[in-house]
Amino acid sequence: MNSKKFLEEPERLELENRLLQQQLRAARESIEVINNKHIDALVIADEKDLKVYIEKTADKSYRILIEKMHEGAVILNDDKTILYCNPYFANIVKLPLQKVIGTKFDNYVDAASKEHIETLRIRDNEIVTALKEEIYIYASDGVKVPVLMTLNSMFLDDIFVFSIILTDLTIQNQNQDKLKRRTNQLEQINKELDISNKELIFQISEKEKRGVELNNAKTEVKELVGLNTHKDNVMATLSHDLRSPLAGIIGLAELLKDEFETLEHNTIKDMLNLLFKASKDELSMLNELVEWARIKYASEAFSPTKIELSEYVKRVFNTLNEIAVANKIQLYNITEKDISVYADENMLLSILQNIVSNSIKHTLAGGKITVSTKIKEDKIVIEVKDSGIGMSKEIKDQLFTPQLTILSNARKENKGAGIGLLLVKGFVEKNGGEIWVESVEGAGSSFYFTLPAMKYA
Repeated sequence: MNSKKFLEEPERLELENRLLQQQLRAARESIEVINNKHIDALVIADEKDLKVYIEKTADKSYRILIEKMHEGAVILNDDKTILYCNPYFANIVKLPLQKVIGTKFDNYVDAASKEHIETLRIRDNEIVTALKEEIYIYASDGVKVPVLMTLNSMFLDDIFVFSIILTDLTIQNQNQDKLKRRTNQLEQINKELDISNKELIFQISEKEKRGVELNNAKTEVKELVGLNTHKDNVMATLSHDLRSPLAGIIGLAELLKDEFETLEHNTIKDMLNLLFKASKDELSMLNELVEWARIKYASEAFSPTKIELSEYVKRVFNTLNEIAVANKIQLYNITEKDISVYADENMLLSILQNIVSNSIKHTLAGGKITVSTKIKEDKIVIEVKDSGIGMSKEIKDQLFTPQLTILSNARKENKGAGIGLLLVKGFVEKNGGEIWVESVEGAGSSFYFTLPAMKYA
């Protein structure tokens, strides 16, 4: 058996050899056909057979895509000769396709762009992949066309070639230029609008300033008219209130002079007391008029300084304590000792003395008057509260703008609510404060006024 197998082995080997030689011949024939360019094909061998894919089934779609694409496609050899280009590239350079193939790619590239391409060299079979550069291509009519060049290098059948795709940037650049011009126009418009807005804001601001100035002027005119009317009323009242007492004093003095020898001693004494009181009241009123004129017409007399409020209240209480005790009225100073105001000393004394004196005159026996303070932002609020008879709304509303009848009645009743409160209002406002009153008829009154908290001038 072994000898039989040994004899059959050469026959089997000879058969396999013949089959291999047939396959080799078929492969050589396929390669020769392809090399001779008789057909374009792709040959794939499997275990049993060779499969050939010709142009119609393998390459046609790719070639159509390259031919129809809206980008230039170029293949160069290593000396930059154009081996292939599609119609789109020929259209870029404005030449027939047959006149482009075989020419040098450098013929269509500007000098600056050539430097980028010339730097491409193959070293140790190095392959350049997807190198992108923006370059300029010259058309046959001299027009300079901007393109984006995507360059790849490869070996094809042991031949080194460049594969180039060129995207025309003309429309893109034109759109960018339009966009840039439009952007510049918009920036210029924005600048002009900004200038216009600033001018408009300035004009509005100026208009508002003029409006404020006009309103201030109107207010000042209104105040001047009111002050003028007030001045006329005050002058009429003063004329009446000064002349009437003086006429009475003169008449009484004349009676004493003429009838002194015939009058009884007690009658003479009563008449002298009347003369003394009338003269004293007249002097007091004149003093108030002098003070009023001082704040109205002598601004140099105003000299604000730091004042410890509690001490000045104490001084006023000491001055008026005798009158308060005689009328059985208690005075309470509950101002905080560490509170200081920025005001004129003489004016502050006059303010406190007039308000407290007025409260004493309108408070019944057994009543009380309290002076207190509180801080409100940068102001000190001073309250003079009494338990007196209070006042009606009509009197309260006209208290600091007294008319002729009010001044006259106050003078006749010896209440001192006329010129004295005019002085107080003037002094308070001169020191940067304000004054108001709250009162319920039959339940007392509270006079409030503000002064600046201590600051450094």
